[in-house]
Amino acid sequence: MKTRFKLAFALLFVLFAAGALAVPWYSSRALDAQIKAWAAQPGQGVWQLHKVAHRAGLFASSGSAELQFRPRCTSGSEQAPVVLALAYRVSHVPARSGWGQFTWTLSPSAATSASFNAIAGLSASGVIGYDGAVSSDMVLPALAWGADLQEIRMAASKAQLRLDGKAATLHWNVDDLELKAKDAALNLHGARLSLALDDLERATGSVALEVDDARTGTVTLQGLQLRNELHEVSKRLNYQHSATVQSLQWMGRTLSDVALQAKVTGLHAKSVQTLASLFGETCGFADANAQQTALARQAVKTLLTTGFSVGIPSLKARDADSSVSAHLLLELLPAAQGEVALAQQLQSSGEIVVKGGMLTPEQAQLATQSGYVQEVPGGLKMDYRYAAGALTVGGQPRDASMVPVVLARVDSMVNAALMPSGDSER
Repeated sequence: MKTRFKLAFALLFVLFAAGALAVPWYSSRALDAQIKAWAAQPGQGVWQLHKVAHRAGLFASSGSAELQFRPRCTSGSEQAPVVLALAYRVSHVPARSGWGQFTWTLSPSAATSASFNAIAGLSASGVIGYDGAVSSDMVLPALAWGADLQEIRMAASKAQLRLDGKAATLHWNVDDLELKAKDAALNLHGARLSLALDDLERATGSVALEVDDARTGTVTLQGLQLRNELHEVSKRLNYQHSATVQSLQWMGRTLSDVALQAKVTGLHAKSVQTLASLFGETCGFADANAQQTALARQAVKTLLTTGFSVGIPSLKARDADSSVSAHLLLELLPAAQGEVALAQQLQSSGEIVVKGGMLTPEQAQLATQSGYVQEVPGGLKMDYRYAAGALTVGGQPRDASMVPVVLARVDSMVNAALMPSGDSER
């Protein structure tokens, strides 16, 4: 009986040990295969992988590689690349936080660092979670760089990166950032960058920047917040930009509660992605061949004929005794015949309201006498609307007979430019 018990216990121990060793064995093997796959195609994109040296182990793996940054579009192919040395170590032993932990460093090569006044390497640590997400905490060194009357100085900072399938999030805080050029300078204090992408490849998601204090030679901003969002809905892309400033000082005037919102909605998603890909592949279309040019023409035509809208839903600002608010909308309706027809597609509307002492009495009187401006309680308002060849300004119809004529001429030029090259030559 005791012998059977000992055999069962030994068998369970062997099974447990085998199971425990299977996890790091599989993790090590998977990492080794991924490293080999990356090394087999080193020339992807502007980042190129060279001199890969991977040392696989059962409980931990380590290695090094050389990362070269080679922009696609440069003035000369002989331009020296930016070379960074990567070193990493990965633990394959599971822990409470995830399947494994890792550390890595990234530092410039001797040739690259010579162009920097002082720079140390970037260091980071992270974990591979049980959900498959990869999280990394990074420490960025202080940066000082200068060349051709340009200078960049950045204080040491920290960042957190998380990759989860197609999704990615990044949070980066830097206390001081200084940019200088020949005739301009920008100083940022208390900057926080947040990125949340639901699709890293398509760049859909949001990017937000907050700055406590921003200064140039003539403008001072306090409480700056910028946010950009790009989302795909029903095969259409919607983009929104918003900016708010608590205080803006410029030319002796102080504005507060400045807010701007801009939108582009209804863009044909596939056409936008085609144009973005072609733009990167052809150095801004400078190196486009006939086939790529034809694809770009078709994408632009699809964008214009399927319709979209561009607008500023809200623009507001105020100072001690005055305020201004405005909105603007430009719409391109879907084309009925499949050809660009701005004369029928285009419509627009807008309004601006100025209150308080932003205008002198003489300026206000001159504005009302023009017939385009209306008086409202505490200020002045001007609005307009254009659709189907009819224009109203300040609620009154205005002559717009030349607008459809001009738009029809533009239609002819646009359609000729977007015509396939073989058809245009005939």
